[in-house]
Amino acid sequence: ASLFGPCPGVEDTFTVTMNPDPLITPHLITFTLTGEMVSGRAIDPVSSVVVTIGVTVPVQTPDTFLFCNSTDCPIFSGTPYTATGTILLQAPLPQSYQIILEVGNINTSSPTISFLHDEILACAMTTVF
Repeated sequence: ASLFGPCPGVEDTFTVTMNPDPLITPHLITFTLTGEMVSGRAIDPVSSVVVTIGVTVPVQTPDTFLFCNSTDCPIFSGTPYTATGTILLQAPLPQSYQIILEVGNINTSSPTISFLHDEILACAMTTVF
């Protein structure tokens, strides 16, 4: 099983399970995020999860799913949560790559996927060798 850990510079993290694990392409991949906010920030109803898979560049355009589709929001500090979402992995995978899951509020006026105020609310990542 892939072991996810915290991302550099982001206080809040979560555990991740993914199915299938290891990743298969092309395939639907379901991610389950379980955690508890500790920083005092809240995950609100418009928060999204951005899934980036790649090395120095993503193997495909990062995917997003709404964090609150599968759980009640807002989620305040100290409240445990579980959120689930599915993406379609279509690109070939290199031998070694990273999987990064970032939670935040998408800046809808940006042409690329970015977060409002560049604020990542929570994050987890792993490297597959």
